[in-house]
Amino acid sequence: MADELDQLQEQEDLLTRLHIQAARGRSGTTGQSLNHCEACGSDIPQGRREAIPGVRVCVACQQHLEFQSKQYQRWG
Repeated sequence: MADELDQLQEQEDLLTRLHIQAARGRSGTTGQSLNHCEACGSDIPQGRREAIPGVRVCVACQQHLEFQSKQYQRWG
């Protein structure tokens, strides 16, 4: 049973990553990244700005946004 749950979790994680990639492509967020999060104002680390061109939010706010989106999709 645990193996099946692990496989399902891996599939869900993969789908989530693919949805995020697709959303980034549609949103056109490329180019200059922000130095500060547009949601909370905290610094965005240099590594994140280099890894994700056009990044606009910090990791904490991104996780919060993705969690809200996931909850909305389940219940919405």
